[in-house]
Amino acid sequence: MENLYLVCLVPPVSIIEDIDEIRHYISEKFNVHESLKRPAHITLYPPVMLSSQEAEKRFFKALEDASFNVPFTQVLKNFNSFPEHTFYLDVERNEGIMTLEKQISKELQPLKLIEKKEKFNPHLTLAFRDIKAVFKQIADDFKDRKFKREFSVSSFSVYKHQNKRWQPFKEFSFKDPATKPKALSLFG
Repeated sequence: MENLYLVCLVPPVSIIEDIDEIRHYISEKFNVHESLKRPAHITLYPPVMLSSQEAEKRFFKALEDASFNVPFTQVLKNFNSFPEHTFYLDVERNEGIMTLEKQISKELQPLKLIEKKEKFNPHLTLAFRDIKAVFKQIADDFKDRKFKREFSVSSFSVYKHQNKRWQPFKEFSFKDPATKPKALSLFG
């Protein structure tokens, strides 16, 4: 048994429709298709392969522990890139998303699922992998365009890779941080 999971934020359907319109435009105009294989999302923790029910149990327990969070508003604003390989919507950094990512990483860290986690740079990918040859044209096409959407965040999602596609698997609604059980201590 091996399952691949991705922890992410998924914007509401109305915003995903706007994003998918942009992704399809890029795909058709520049003949790049790799990003259409994935749902529109903001990665909070990179994909991880879990090989046992016990590993999955620990993984989902850690994410449950990371869900004690305060709802926040997330803004997607304008276009940006990691030169030559990824074109994306900028995800404005705010205390909410940075705290959420930190909590998820902190809870998953003891499970040693990945060697070294890259610095968190929140973004929503529009095109990647197969864009090297047309990267400059895409960037030029969007250099003067504006985009801004915002949405409330009160949960995060786990997607599972099934039948060669990422599928929604589980959602973790935020719980009041004041209700999080305290760690037991002999000296508390």
